[in-house]
Amino acid sequence: MKARMTISNLSVPVERIKPIGGRSSTGTAGHQFDLTFRVEVKAPMLGKLMADDIECPQLEWNECIEWFRFDTVTQQWDFEGKIVRNMYAHNRESNTFRNWHRSRYTIATDVTNRPPAALMAMKREEDAKKWIARNGFSWNLHIRDIPQMGVLGGSGGGGGLSLVTGDTRRRVIYFDLGFEGHRERARLVDCVIEMALVEFAAMDRHTSI
Repeated sequence: MKARMTISNLSVPVERIKPIGGRSSTGTAGHQFDLTFRVEVKAPMLGKLMADDIECPQLEWNECIEWFRFDTVTQQWDFEGKIVRNMYAHNRESNTFRNWHRSRYTIATDVTNRPPAALMAMKREEDAKKWIARNGFSWNLHIRDIPQMGVLGGSGGGGGLSLVTGDTRRRVIYFDLGFEGHRERARLVDCVIEMALVEFAAMDRHTSI
């Protein structure tokens, strides 16, 4: 018998959006942001005797990554292509998803979530999961992403290899984040421009129900 998990209060707090790299950096450029949400598991009526697993909604981390190259003759950005992908389905072992994929139940044992002593004592993910399945609990979780782009003509930075390399390019990522079967969504746009060693990064976000 499985207990059921639900997700609520999904958002991207603006105070947690931080620029990475940029004009004075020779490394990568972009932003760091957190997707935060509340997890609740309700044990079945016979939970203490029967429940040994939890039915979890599927994380949907959808990204549309567009690449542009600057045409110095026309002084315009030429669209070079895009990558559209559910990044969690594509690579759930990514470090971005470690809180959700590997540690969602042991995070519940953290003192900030005010767990009962029995749950706080759990050190293994499987043990914490079984306790929560049988007893029920609610706790806070976050997923941190750092969608950086390698500057100075580098490759990589979102969905695999860059579709445009060189020191004059633009990358725009449209995020659509949430959980299957849940109405709450977080949508963001991350833009990084590299213009001959001058980088500009901007991010906008909103949530919807």
